[in-house]
Amino acid sequence: MIKASSIQNEYYFGDLPGSLQYKKTPQEIIDCELQNNDEDCGFTFCEHSAENLRRITPYTKRNEDWKIILMMQAEREGDEIWLKAALQDRKTGNVALLTSTNCKNNLERRGARAVKTVDGTWFVGHYRMAAPVIFWRELKNRLMY
Repeated sequence: MIKASSIQNEYYFGDLPGSLQYKKTPQEIIDCELQNNDEDCGFTFCEHSAENLRRITPYTKRNEDWKIILMMQAEREGDEIWLKAALQDRKTGNVALLTSTNCKNNLERRGARAVKTVDGTWFVGHYRMAAPVIFWRELKNRLMY
């Protein structure tokens, strides 16, 4: 079951706080139970593009070949942009769950560590990803069908 996050109307799946989620199996996600909550928190579906993939992919020594399964975006006051994404490793089939933003300070002021992305100007939060139920519902659907 997804669990309530400290962010109102957002939910997380699984892991301990402060851990990036790179190795969720599609079946784990399909099997999770969802809460009844239709609040989207301002997130809308956004383009699956090479540019957005670079904005959400952490810059690491790993050599995964990621594809976007699902990506949503929210814009906040002051030109603050947030991306929520599920990426699938084309080799293993495992799913990564990530949040990124266009400004390092957006993460640091919340007490989170910022990890530079492949893009170089966006940053992934070094924590478990939380998202509105609409994200989880759509992710399950994309993995099942």
